[in-house]
Amino acid sequence: MEKAKIHTITKLIIRILLGAFFITTAILKLLSIDSFEIYIYSFNLFSFNMCAIVARLIIAAEMLLGTFLIAKILYKPVWWLSMLMMIGFTLFLIYVALFRSDTNCHCMGDLVELNPTYSILKNLVTIVLLLLVRKEEDYQFKGKTIVGIVITLLAVGLPFIIFPTDSIYNLIRKPNYVVNEKPFQEFMQDSTAQSLHIDKGNYVLGYLAAGCKYCKLSAKKVNSLVANNQLDTNNVVFLIWGSDSSIQHFKEETGATHFRYAFIHPVMAIKTVNGVFPSYVFVKDGKPVDILDFRELNDKNISEFLSK
Repeated sequence: MEKAKIHTITKLIIRILLGAFFITTAILKLLSIDSFEIYIYSFNLFSFNMCAIVARLIIAAEMLLGTFLIAKILYKPVWWLSMLMMIGFTLFLIYVALFRSDTNCHCMGDLVELNPTYSILKNLVTIVLLLLVRKEEDYQFKGKTIVGIVITLLAVGLPFIIFPTDSIYNLIRKPNYVVNEKPFQEFMQDSTAQSLHIDKGNYVLGYLAAGCKYCKLSAKKVNSLVANNQLDTNNVVFLIWGSDSSIQHFKEETGATHFRYAFIHPVMAIKTVNGVFPSYVFVKDGKPVDILDFRELNDKNISEFLSK
């Protein structure tokens, strides 16, 4: 086989692999979008709702660049954007590696956990591969403009349509659950509740199951919401049920170790929140005034309530 032909095939394979890699990382992030949102929010740069939008735009950008690299549409600007994105992500990861202790930078979602150091190495390899396919030209085919427009619309639209942001989701959904007053008051009169001293003032009580995926996500979310808004962790109490080992694992996995925890019997928890886990009951002077689920929690409602 001629040397020139081998070189051409090699560059074709590298370009397709790069495009497929960008698309794969986008899909992996999308499949664990809740964790990705919370991770972005942990840097305290934007509101939680804005972080949800930023997360989806990053995913859309990776999908778009990956598809355009494979199809060779607008190749030179797409190549430069891909290179700038990889350099930007690498500089960001260097900061994370130096100043934070993250075990997963969420570059490939939750399914493939990478710490910042390994992700930096991954990006450096990607940058080298991009340099190998720098001198490529657009592929000319009929209807390229229409194909490009369709790909752009799909790449930007799908992350918002398939996984709508919490603000959009809450507009569509009409929650109809309430706190069951009788078991709630039974708990408040129990020695456990009395030892927590939550009968005066404003408190958020999280009803959680130690093995529940969304309970863990909600704990991470609350942890970031409280930290970023500089709220008193004493005003958030996690009422959790599960074995001692599962509860300990819950704390370690979520990093929500600064809050007060109290064991609640699962039957009482189920009766109080009608089986909806996680549920966060907003309590004022010992009385439930609101109940929110994982999707409804945001900067505004939790900070306004706990700041009173």
